[in-house]
Amino acid sequence: MKTIEEVSNWIKSRQSFYPAQMLEGAKIPDESIWKLLENANYAPSHKRTEPWRYIVFSEQAKMDLVDKMVEIFIKITPEMTLEAERAKKLLKRKVVLSHIIAVCMKRDPKESIPEFEEEYAVACSVQNILLSMKALNIVGYWSTGKIAFTEEMKDYLSLSGKDKCLGFLLLGVPKPNLPEIPKKQMSSIQEKVTWRK
Repeated sequence: MKTIEEVSNWIKSRQSFYPAQMLEGAKIPDESIWKLLENANYAPSHKRTEPWRYIVFSEQAKMDLVDKMVEIFIKITPEMTLEAERAKKLLKRKVVLSHIIAVCMKRDPKESIPEFEEEYAVACSVQNILLSMKALNIVGYWSTGKIAFTEEMKDYLSLSGKDKCLGFLLLGVPKPNLPEIPKKQMSSIQEKVTWRK
C-alpha cells in the first residue's frame, strides 16, 4: 500500500516534456506503450461506457500522420499569418517523436449520458497515461488545437458520427540528464476551494 505522501509526490512529479527535450531517433518499446494503454483502461466512466479510444502511430504511420498534420495546418491557416516555422516544427516531429497516440472519444450510441461526461472520462484515461510515463522512461505531452478538431482529421482517423478526436499524445525518449523542474502552482489550493459546513 502506498502512503499518501508517496502518491502525492508521484502526482507532483508529473511534467510535460517537448520535442526539444527528446532524444532524436530513439524508440520507445511497443510493450511500454501497451503498459500505458493498459493503465489508461482503468479510468472511471459513468455507466461504464469506457469511451476512450486510442490510435497508435509509429514508424511509417507516424510519418504519414505528421504529413497530414502539416497539410491540414497549411489549409486552415490564413496565408497572411501562415507560419513557416510552425510547419517546420511539425515536420521535425517525424524524427524526434517515437510514437503519436490519437486521443479519441467513442460516443455511446445510446447517448445514455451527456457527451461532456464521456469527454471527462477520456481525460481521466489520459491522466493515467501521463502519470505512468515517468516509470517507463517516456516523456511527452497532450497536444490539442485546431488540427485535431478538424473534420479532415476526423476522416483521417476514421471516426464516425459523434465520435471525436480530443488531441494527440506526443511521446519520446528523454535526453540524458534532463533536470527535474519543480512544479509551480499559480496559486494555492486554498484560493480555489469554498468549504461549506
